[in-house]
Amino acid sequence: MKITKVRIVEVEGVDRAGMALYETARGGLPPNAVTPHRETYTVIETDEGITGMAHGGSPDVKAVGALLIGEDPLRVEYLWEKLYYSAYHRQKAPTVGLLDLALWDIVGKAKNEPVYRLLGGPTRERIRAYVGMLGFSTEPGRAAEHSIAWVETGFTALKWYLPCNSLDGVDGLRRNVALIEAVRRAVGPDVEIMVDCLLSNPRANSLLYAIELARRLEELRPTWLEEPLSFDDLDAHVRLARATRIPLAFGEHFFTRWQIRDILESGAATVLQPDPDAAGGITEMRKIVALASTYGVPVVPHANQSCRNAVHLLFASPERICPLAEWGVKINRNVQHFYRDFYEPKDGYFQPPPGPGFGYELDPAKILKQTEL
Repeated sequence: MKITKVRIVEVEGVDRAGMALYETARGGLPPNAVTPHRETYTVIETDEGITGMAHGGSPDVKAVGALLIGEDPLRVEYLWEKLYYSAYHRQKAPTVGLLDLALWDIVGKAKNEPVYRLLGGPTRERIRAYVGMLGFSTEPGRAAEHSIAWVETGFTALKWYLPCNSLDGVDGLRRNVALIEAVRRAVGPDVEIMVDCLLSNPRANSLLYAIELARRLEELRPTWLEEPLSFDDLDAHVRLARATRIPLAFGEHFFTRWQIRDILESGAATVLQPDPDAAGGITEMRKIVALASTYGVPVVPHANQSCRNAVHLLFASPERICPLAEWGVKINRNVQHFYRDFYEPKDGYFQPPPGPGFGYELDPAKILKQTEL
């Protein structure tokens, strides 16, 4: 089998509605803005009619992907090295990651197996999921209502996104704490609450602000505080980790095992969150999991767009190293819109995903317009 073409396709469908709409501003859109479903995919074609796909893509991915033409797609380790070292630029990892995911999709289809089996799984019958509440209203009363609703469906963990940063002053700090207080009162002491600073723009947070935020949140017992500071400021994360009892979680903006090693050696992160897209695909993610296991640090992949890829990796990894899976409710209503099926947790747990490959394929009936990039 030989690779014949690498394509980047943008597809457009009907207007977003229901759970696909965001109650908070997202991606430059105001709350509840109605726009068409529009997603981009990387597609690798072969001379045997087997294609592989990954969510996301750009002209840069297509340009790098040209190096794959004529190659055997089953040689994933060799091809990862070829792609990654084709230019000395560490930020190429996200480009390589999308191509690597599409290659693994081909391997699974060629062998008629889901990817997690090719990786040595399954290691367990199900994986506990936490609900990522990105896009839900952060008004305390509404957040409490949403939290109760999702816990009643079987979820035992929720992640909420703080709306304010240090530029919002003391009032913003109070708003952040009020959000988590309301959620804790609503769900009780036993449900896990993760706190993410994404919406508050952690690049605007000073170390002093992050320490004060953490101290005010400690009595609410969050499972972790996610990306409270600029991801480039590793030293500040180390100082914050020493100043709070709350575990720190980050890593989605770090590329490859070498950058992840820097986090591990710093001791700053209690939870690692590399993303299959950004970190270099499944080929690199399994090396990161192995590396993290030598430090005893759990890996809970950042997996909004890459949810269906990450779950395969988790089902092939030990529970003590990869204990949880992320489930972004609203974002997956967008990312998975054009698929023939919809994969989601049941009663708070993921079941082994379908195959072959990653188990997804586009549904032509949902595509109103398609553009080659």
